[in-house]
Amino acid sequence: MKNIKYLRVFIIGISLLIEVSFSADTPLTFIPFFSTNYYSTGSILHPEQDGGSILTHFQLGGRKVTGPWSISGYFRFITATNLDLKSTYLNPGLSLEHERGYQNTDDTWFESSSLMINYNNNEKFSTFFGKDRVNWGIGRSNLIVSNNCPTYPIAGFDLKISNKLYLEYFIGSLHSQIEDTTSTYYKGVGKRIVYFPRSITGHRLRYSLTDRISFSAIETVIFGNRKIDEHYLLPFIPFWSMQHSIGDLDNVQMCGELIWSGKNDLNIYVSLFVDEWRPEWTFKDNNRNWIGYQIGMKKNKLLKENDQFLAEYTWTDHRVYRHKFPINDSYSYNYSLGFWAGPHAEELLLYYNLKFDNWGIESSISYVKHGELTKQMLDGQYKDLSYSRYSGNTESRTIFSSKINKRIVNNKLFISVEGQWIDWENAGFDPYNPEISGKDISKFSINIEFSASTQVFFN
Repeated sequence: MKNIKYLRVFIIGISLLIEVSFSADTPLTFIPFFSTNYYSTGSILHPEQDGGSILTHFQLGGRKVTGPWSISGYFRFITATNLDLKSTYLNPGLSLEHERGYQNTDDTWFESSSLMINYNNNEKFSTFFGKDRVNWGIGRSNLIVSNNCPTYPIAGFDLKISNKLYLEYFIGSLHSQIEDTTSTYYKGVGKRIVYFPRSITGHRLRYSLTDRISFSAIETVIFGNRKIDEHYLLPFIPFWSMQHSIGDLDNVQMCGELIWSGKNDLNIYVSLFVDEWRPEWTFKDNNRNWIGYQIGMKKNKLLKENDQFLAEYTWTDHRVYRHKFPINDSYSYNYSLGFWAGPHAEELLLYYNLKFDNWGIESSISYVKHGELTKQMLDGQYKDLSYSRYSGNTESRTIFSSKINKRIVNNKLFISVEGQWIDWENAGFDPYNPEISGKDISKFSINIEFSASTQVFFN
């Protein structure tokens, strides 16, 4: 009887999706997309002095809107030549999953997908579910919850409590990459690697202090070895308290963000990520200040009507994002859920973008540095052992970049040419195995991208 009930619910759900997807109110839109990117010396796709790299994307997207419902998603296939997968963990432009290899070649391919179903009937409440990512924070390199990692199953809602107060909530299922050797799912019929489940939940209160100042208070929890926990399905209760009630097993983070919006499209923002804090030790060398912070400024119309300038600095302690139980690390597919460079890292970014007609010009300077993340450091942080930042081996990278791009044929074709100067110290460094030394390299990479996209309507 229970199975029949589940089957009825499933059939009703499928019927609703079919009705929404193929309603005659609005057209169903498919969006095929293709791009190929060539990097003359590999850019930051591998830690070598020379060697060209190629990334090619094939993607089919779709979109449908009917009344308060909207459905959108895509399937993406990526094929890569001369790509070092480890380098993508220190690359804010890539998050790859499901790596596979071709026969008789070193080339690799990846596939991923996304689907979001949204319901928004009024400005006070909306809900969503599907496979995507939450991106909380105004920064370009978000510190708290970012789109740095691959998509994951997710559900949540946004609620307007008053004219100045908003609540946002979500829960998602992550990929731990920790093998469950006790699993017997395929015993006797085959062999597959099964991973322990890991999940994330978060809620954010956004409050407009004035017309120009807003503040966000955020809690996130990483909990492992289960996909759903009823304690975290209550978005109006502090997760910090709920985590205590179930035995201090999970990884709770408390965060805040303050944004000042000035005249002439100027935004100044400060974000704080707190993984653990003991007030009485705050100003001691041996402390419990497990924090990350970000300070930034965005300015539109700095020199021209259609330009944007951004300056941003991000800093993370070596103790954030990691937990004494690895199942509770703030990672999915080995990508950090927050700052793309992870813990024990920092980045200074300057970025300028100018658009006119169908042309675009982008220039940026990025300096990033990160240090060791050994097992000894992890054990030491729970024994309150003092650690001097960057006292071991480190990796640093400076990139000077200038890009020009052009859209042609009614914006259906896109061409860009980029020049990058890369100064890379200890390239190929592994923070978890720092005894393996990298290389000091400097190189210039010319990057050329060609992409094409269109829309196909079905009425």
